[in-house]
Amino acid sequence: MAPSFGFVFGSQVDIRQKALQNGWLISRNINDPGGADDDPYYNRTYSQTHYDKFDLFVDISPVRDLKIELQANKIYTKNSSQQLDVVNDLTINQTRFEDNPISEVGNFSMSFNMIKTAFGEDADKTFQEFKDNRAIISQRLADASGADVLGYGKNSQQVMLPAFVAAYSGKDAASVKTGAFRDIPLPNWTLTYKGLMRIGWFKKKFQSFTLTHGYRSSYTINNYSNNLLFDGQDPYTETDLVGNYYNEKLFSNVNVIEEFSPLIKIDLKMKNSLSLKAEIRKDRALNLNFNNNTLTEIRGKEYVVGLGYRIKDLKLRYKFDGKKNTLKGDLNLKADITLRDNETLIRDVDEDNDQITGGQRLFSLRFLADYALSKSLTSSFYYDQNSSRYAISTSFPRSSFSAGLIIRYTIGN
Repeated sequence: MAPSFGFVFGSQVDIRQKALQNGWLISRNINDPGGADDDPYYNRTYSQTHYDKFDLFVDISPVRDLKIELQANKIYTKNSSQQLDVVNDLTINQTRFEDNPISEVGNFSMSFNMIKTAFGEDADKTFQEFKDNRAIISQRLADASGADVLGYGKNSQQVMLPAFVAAYSGKDAASVKTGAFRDIPLPNWTLTYKGLMRIGWFKKKFQSFTLTHGYRSSYTINNYSNNLLFDGQDPYTETDLVGNYYNEKLFSNVNVIEEFSPLIKIDLKMKNSLSLKAEIRKDRALNLNFNNNTLTEIRGKEYVVGLGYRIKDLKLRYKFDGKKNTLKGDLNLKADITLRDNETLIRDVDEDNDQITGGQRLFSLRFLADYALSKSLTSSFYYDQNSSRYAISTSFPRSSFSAGLIIRYTIGN
C-alpha cells in the first residue's frame, strides 16, 4: 500500500516521515535481507514539484453586433529539493532526518495590465518615476517590518520590483502591492464590432465592415530561487555586502509585456469585389535585470495595409497548335504593405547612461496574383520585397526581393 492512497489521488501531505517509519528509505540487500550488507543509512535527494494553472475565457455581447472576448491566466511552478540524510539518533533510539536546507526554484506568469502608461510619450519620465518610487517603497517596507530603513536600500530587490511595477502599470507607489507574486490575474480582451453594416450608407456600399481591437499584457518572473542566507526567524539582523536585508526569494529578472494586437483594425469588402484591411499595432516589452540593475526597453509600432480585388470570369485567349483557345476563370489580386519601427534601449538604474543597442525600420511589400486555369490547375505570380534600416550605425541597411511563377495542379476531385 505504499506510498498511500492519498499520494496516488493527489494529496500534498508530506510523506517523508511516514516513509522513514515504514522503512521505505532504507537500502537493503534483496539477496540477503537482514544480512550484513543492509544499510541503515540513507542518502538521497527528495524533490517535490508544484504546478498551478488558471485560465479564464469569457464572451460578452453587451449590445448587438459587439463581441467582447476576455481572457485571464496565471501559471505558477515550483520545484523543491532537499538532501535527505537518515541517521540513527541514539538519544531517542530511532532514525531521523538531518535538518538539511531546501533548494527551491520556480517561475511565475500572469495576465497583466499596463494600459494607464501605454500612450505616455515621455519614456524618460516614466523611468524617472520608477527610480523615485524606490524611496516610497523603502519607507513602506521599513514601517511594516519595524526594521531600519537603511536595510531597504534603493537597489534591494524587495524595493526595486514593486517600484518598477507601480511606475509602468500606472499605480500609486504608496498603495501598490509589495510582494512579487500577484493573486488575481488581470483580464486581456478582444473587441469585434460589425454594427456599421446596419447603417444604410454602409449597407449600400459594402458587403462586410468589421472593426477590431485587441489588448494583451503579461507579467513574468523567470527562474526565481530561494535565498539560503535568509533567516526566517530573524530576517532583520544579517545584511548582504551592500547593507540590504536578505530577501527570501532571489530574482534574476522580471518581464512585463504589452501588445495592442491590433490597436485598431478595419476589415472591409466592397460590393465591387474590392477588399481592404488596415491595422495599427503597438507593443512594448520591459525587462528589469536585478543582476546588473539595468532596464531593457523594446518599443515598436507597426502599420499594415492589405488590398485585394477579384476579377470574375476573366477570359484569356491564346493560340496553340494553330487553334484559338479561351480560358475563363477568376483572377485574385492581393497586396500587403507593412511598415514596422522598433527600438531597443538599455537604461542603467544607478547611472545616467541610456544606450540604444538595437532596433530597425522594416518595410515589406508582398504581391500575389492567382488565376484558376481550370478546376484543378492554378497559376500564381508572387513578388516579395523586404528592406530594413537599423537603428545603430554598426549595421548596414539591407534589402531583398524574390519573384516567381507557381503552377499548381490538384489531383482528385
